[in-house]
Amino acid sequence: MTPDDDASWRAARRRVARELHPDLGGDVDAYLAALAEVDAAHGRRPDGSPAAPPVTVLVSRRRKALRVVLRGARDASRVVRRHLPPGAPGARRYSDL
Repeated sequence: MTPDDDASWRAARRRVARELHPDLGGDVDAYLAALAEVDAAHGRRPDGSPAAPPVTVLVSRRRKALRVVLRGARDASRVVRRHLPPGAPGARRYSDL
């Protein structure tokens, strides 16, 4: 994005806001639709950041194995805490009814 593109995008959004903003008596749906058209025309997402191609996240076997190990460690710490005396640091401070 060049500064000129950024400035023209902002100017187009301001123009739409002056004409259709709900605080100035415009319709909410028409205002949002017009902003979406401006964003699409300038290759922007609704949050104003430049449009990016969709990203596919692949989870590797190593990451899956790490998740399994971490889940097991978390579960083990819960078991240990459940069996600690109430006054011990890290013990559960409540009881099941």
